[in-house]
Amino acid sequence: MRSLFLAALLIISNANALDFGSVVQTLTPAAQSAAPALDASLTSNPLIKNLTSTLGITPTQAVGGTAAIINNAKNNMKPADFTALTKQVPQAGTLLGAAPAGLLGMGTLGSQFSFLGMDASMISKFTPLVLQYLQSGATPAMDKILAAAMAK
Repeated sequence: MRSLFLAALLIISNANALDFGSVVQTLTPAAQSAAPALDASLTSNPLIKNLTSTLGITPTQAVGGTAAIINNAKNNMKPADFTALTKQVPQAGTLLGAAPAGLLGMGTLGSQFSFLGMDASMISKFTPLVLQYLQSGATPAMDKILAAAMAK
């Protein structure tokens, strides 16, 4: 009688077992909706549109990669030069500020791109497009400063 009771208990408990796969599927949309959505002005930005279509990446990767490259250039510029750049090209500061949480605190550009799900080889594809975009709104003197900062 005791073994019959245990067998029945096992059958009932297996029928009510938790399906972790469905729990993950249920939680994933909630987690995704909690992630901050990109501002419409960022996804419609000509540079972000160019990067996504040319390189076949997501808008989040485009914004994050751009922010990483701009941050790297900022670190290689005098503070006054970066301030002048953001006055000449206001989107530079906007794109930098839109970096995914934790991205800019990582050490190298390579690790930042890896964090975004991209290979470090993408840096050489991003840099000329970001430079071209920033130079389109900057003065010739700023163009030189920016090119030198991005070359480091």
